[in-house]
Order: sequence, then C-alpha cells, then structure tokens
Amino acid sequence: MRKNETVDIQARATRLLERWADAVEPDWQTFDDDPSLGCYGPCYPHWGVQSNWNYAAALATLAAKGTAANRARRQQRALSALRYVLATHVTGHRSGTNGKRWGNDWISMLGIERGMQGLAHLDNVLLPADRDALRRVLISEADWLLLKPSRGQHAGVCGGLWAHEGRNRPESNIWSGCLLWRAAHLFPDEARASAWREQAHRFLINGVSIEADANDASIVAGRPVSEWFAGANFFPHYALDHHSYLNVGYMVICASNAAMLHFDLKRAGIAPPESLYHHQADLWQVLRRFVFGDGRLARIGGDTRVRYAYCQEYLLPALLLAADHFRDAHALPLVERQLALMEYEAHAGGDGTFYGSRLAPMRKQDPHYYTRLEADRAGVLAMLLNYLPLVRSPAPGAESFEQSVAGEWLEESHGAVVHRSAHRLASFAWRAQSLAQGLCVPPGDSSMAEWSLNMCPVVRFLGDDGAQSGRHRRLLHHRLASLGGDGFVTCGAVMEGVNTVFGEGSSCTDQAITHIAFAALPDGRTCLCLQYVVAATDRVGYLIELKDLHLAIPNDLFNGYRRTLWSSTGRTELLSPPERDETLAIPGAWLNVEDRLGVVALHGGDRLLVNRSAARRAGRYQSLFVEDICMHVGHDLTRCRPGMVLTDIGFAVLSGVTAARTAGVQGGAIPLTPKGLRGIWVEGVDGRRYALVANFDAAVQEAQVLGEAIRLAPGTATLRVSCRP
Repeated sequence: MRKNETVDIQARATRLLERWADAVEPDWQTFDDDPSLGCYGPCYPHWGVQSNWNYAAALATLAAKGTAANRARRQQRALSALRYVLATHVTGHRSGTNGKRWGNDWISMLGIERGMQGLAHLDNVLLPADRDALRRVLISEADWLLLKPSRGQHAGVCGGLWAHEGRNRPESNIWSGCLLWRAAHLFPDEARASAWREQAHRFLINGVSIEADANDASIVAGRPVSEWFAGANFFPHYALDHHSYLNVGYMVICASNAAMLHFDLKRAGIAPPESLYHHQADLWQVLRRFVFGDGRLARIGGDTRVRYAYCQEYLLPALLLAADHFRDAHALPLVERQLALMEYEAHAGGDGTFYGSRLAPMRKQDPHYYTRLEADRAGVLAMLLNYLPLVRSPAPGAESFEQSVAGEWLEESHGAVVHRSAHRLASFAWRAQSLAQGLCVPPGDSSMAEWSLNMCPVVRFLGDDGAQSGRHRRLLHHRLASLGGDGFVTCGAVMEGVNTVFGEGSSCTDQAITHIAFAALPDGRTCLCLQYVVAATDRVGYLIELKDLHLAIPNDLFNGYRRTLWSSTGRTELLSPPERDETLAIPGAWLNVEDRLGVVALHGGDRLLVNRSAARRAGRYQSLFVEDICMHVGHDLTRCRPGMVLTDIGFAVLSGVTAARTAGVQGGAIPLTPKGLRGIWVEGVDGRRYALVANFDAAVQEAQVLGEAIRLAPGTATLRVSCRP
C-alpha cells in the first residue's frame, strides 16, 4: 500500500472518530462531587469500564492526531474518563456507578490493554496523582495475575479444548500475559518485575496453545515449550471451541491482543517477548480463510451477539499485525475494505454514531451494551491511527487474495470444514452456535451470509422461544470427508426439542431427530443438501415452528434494504422491512437472488417459499432483517404423532451463478428402495453429474447409484460422480 493510500485511510478514520466524539456527548456523564471525573455510558463493570478505556484512548488519540477544533475538550474528556476508571478500581478511592469497584478478576485487564495505545498521547498532561493511580492499578492487576489468577472454578494458568469444561481461556491468557509484560516494562524497579515477566511467558504460550505443545522441545524464553505448557486451547488445526461453539470471532480476539502489545512495544522501541507470537502465525493462516473479500468475517460457526460488531472490530488490529509481522501483502487492502464498511454504516445512521441506524432500538433499551459496541469501534479506529504508521507491509504480488485463501480447511474432531474457491465459500460446522450451520455464498459479498441455522431446518417445540437457537438441541453424531481438496461431504444428526419446559412445570425432551447430509461439489459453485426430520417414536411432541431448507439471506443496510429475486415468473423485488410478517410462494422449483445465488428444489417439493419478518431477527440481539428461503414453513401448533416425518427434502444452492444458469440446472431425486436412504443428483457447472446419497437409517444399506454399487454405514453420506450427461 502506497504512502498516499495510508494517509487517506488515516484521514477517513479521523473523520469517523471526530463525528463520533461529538455525537456521543449525550452519553457522557459527570459527577457533582468531583467535576474532574466523567464517564461514557453507564460505566458498570465490566463492559462499561472497558468502554471507558476505549473511549479515553479514542479521545486522547483525537486530541493528538485529529483536527485542531475541540482538541482541548477531547483531551479533557480523555483525562476525565481515565481518572474515573482509575478512581473506581479496587485500588481507588470511590465506587463505580453501580456501587461497586472493578478489578482483580480474569477480565479486568482487557480494557486496560485496549486503552493503553491511546494513553501515550496524555503523557505530557498527566499529573503526578494520575501517574501514581495508573501505577497502582497496573501493579495491582499484575500482582493478582502472578499470585492468585483464576477464572471461574479454575485457578492458575491453564487451558482446555472444550468450553463446557471451564478451562478454555485462550484470549484471557493472552491479554493477561500482555499486561504482565507491559507492567514489567513500565516498572522494572518493582521487586516482582522479573516474576511478572516469567508469568507473562506462561500465559502467552498457553494462549494459542495446541496439544502438540506438550511435547514441543523448541526453546522459547529460555525453556522448552513443553515446560511452559499447561493445556491446549485450540484444536490441532486451530479450531476454537469458545463459548461452546466454533468461534471465529474469538480467534480474532486472540490475534488482536497480541497485535496491541506488538505495536505498543514497537512504538516505544522495545523488543517484544518471543512468547507473544506463539502459534500466532499458524492461527492467522487459518483465520484469513474466514475473511470475506470485502473485509468482513465469515462466521462459519455463528455468533451469539450483534451481527457485524465486537469481534469484527478487532479484526482490524489483527490485520495490521498480519501485514507488519506476518508479511501478509493482502492484509492492508482488507483494512481499507473493513474501514469502508464502517463508513457506510456510520453514514447511514446520519447522526455521527457508528450504529445509529441499525441498532437504534438498542440505544434506547440497553445503553450499557450499546455504548460498549460503539466504544469498541472507536477504540479500533484509534488503533488504526496509532498503529498504521508503524506497519511495514510487503508489496502486493501477482496472487489475488482469493487465490491466496483457496482450498480446504478441516477440523474433524470439532466437526467443521471449509472449502473456498473463486466463486464459492462453502462450509459446514456441526458445533456451530446453533448446532449445525452451513454456508454457500460468494466469497466477496458478506452481505449475503447469515449464520444461525443457515441451510439447516428450524425445528421448535412448545417451550422453545427461539431466543438461543442451540439451547434446545443436542448433537448426536457427525462425520466429515474431504474430496481430495476439491470439496467435502458431511453427514450427521441433531436431537431437537431437548429439555423444553412449559405450562407451569410441564416438560418434554428429545422430541425429534434432524438428519442432514451436505456436500460442496468439486465444480467450485454448487452445494447439495439433504434434510430429513422425524419425530420421536415413543412420545408426542407439540411443534410450534418448522422451516426447512432455510437459506437465510440478509436484507438490510448493507444491500440497501432491497433484494432482487428471479424465478420462473420473472423478477421480484423484496423491499425491507415488509409491512407485515408473511410467506411468499415462488412458483417453480428454482429461484435466484441478485443474479448471484441460485436455489433449486430437487426432492420433496416443486416450489419455494420466502418467509419474511417485519422485525429484525438475526441472532439473539435481532440485528438484521433476514429473508428465509424455504420449501415448507409452518407456524401453527402441530401435534406430532410418534415417528411422524416432519421434513424430507433435498436441494442445491449455487454460488456465483446467474438466474439463467439457475433455471437451467438439471437434477432431481434418486429413487432408492431401502427405507433409510435418501439421494439427489445434479448436473454441476462443470458438466459432470453428481449424486449425494445418505443413509439416515440405523442399519447398513446398499444401493445402485449412477451405475455403481454403494454400501453405506449408518449416519454416513457419499458423493458419486459421473462424466455421463
């Protein structure tokens, strides 16, 4: 990236931050008993305190790097926010806005780490009392991490693969190690400084840690890695089971905290600890596959929070680290594209805030969380201003970004797989936030991707309010198979209606089983999917919602609240939001979205439906309008007889194809005699015929497919290919 381009990025980031600083003045509060203190938002621990560290960093950065207007006021705001968080720490002299103090816990150092990048700009205006207070806070946190670190029921430095066991803590290990190293650098005269440094190495090496570290004889910080090792937080291929699902967002958080210390030390001319980068380069090589070409994360395992926020923000410092330290020539262009997405949303709001349009209801209903989201974006924009001048990135080569991320990533033990090519990002994750989630989207357009239960049936029984899509589901089994780097096949089952409670203590569980087979074909554009849902054979369940196929297409801010559909009846425009909840029938077995994404029903029905909602409905915080493309939609209470088949369908989704190409897709169901077998076939874009066959029965089944005898074990699927038309 040329110098004039980085200057332009900094100017754009400055404009965003300056507008934001003025727009959030109504969220600023002062205290009558001490006018020198103030805070942004409610400032309750712990999000609120973190938000104020970010706010202080952003305002301090603006005072130093922004335009001359309001410089003094912004510097004073930064000082007031800093003084407030220092005063309300456990070492301070007053309680916070919720009557409590913060600090000395597993997350208390996170806000500090995110804020220190901006506080360097206040160095010449800090009073001796400010310096003493900051020193007390940092020493207190470092000593806590040295002498009595704990998170939940587990004390000390540890790690674990599975979140439900309580020992999976990669991100907090990294930010803990970073704070310890930072404190040792700032206060080398402290008696425990040497012990802080040693503990920092221990935390950092057990951040992005894998099982192979237990036997790694490589010397880091004077010892073999195996001697530092306390537990694996990542799977062998760097899948992360954080918050109990495949959490791409927290993979980013792990990289972002390393980035902050990297650049803060580089700015100070101080050598970083070698443990800071432990497996970070390996993690980045995986993580970069999960970035759309427009700079947004591909959350292949879903997201429990607001779409396009929080973890997405911290991709920005991770990209800067990748450009500077890992020599990724594609990272800085992705920084610019992520900035463009931020600009687009801020402009749409019209009031200077970052999320003022899309999340306006949250600002009124939950100011604690809303100001947290705004402050995170402000904080990373400050990082962009502070860190970008330090980046030394290689010049771009002939290889495009898509070429650099093409191919396959697979983590069999976690049940996740991705295949990426020029026209298709295909993935499936069995341990997604919703349990089971697929994607088949153009890799350059993140606005077409939604996570929760995408390309998987929505099955809700009485007592399931749908607020947490994986809460009443249980993974039964799954299998993954690579197609030699050209695609993949996966098959598995999920129990539905688990532990539902209703009617003053009435309850039911294990009410249906969803079987899914999913394949990303070697043609680089097509995915095939079979869905089969059957009610439990020994009980009666009461179904309240069923949607199959369930290809979720956002229709919100980033596509101009307008989607164009093509079908056998021509062109249809869907303006968002609709006036009311509705389900539109689309005659014929195919449709295409935006002349880019095709859907074809192959088995179980000859029409498609578009289920629409007048309210945003993506995720727990309902942060996107979404159109659900289905084959069947039911919202009426239905009594399910034992063994009743609720869904039995098959379909194809094609990425990067026109409406005309979608209309011409040849395919259909494969008639198979054994009861438990299901099969569909399609002619791929490459002219070859593909057949996906799955055995959803409990016994081994045999059949003839494309002239070939196959034998399938229970719960498995296979893809067969024929060159014959």
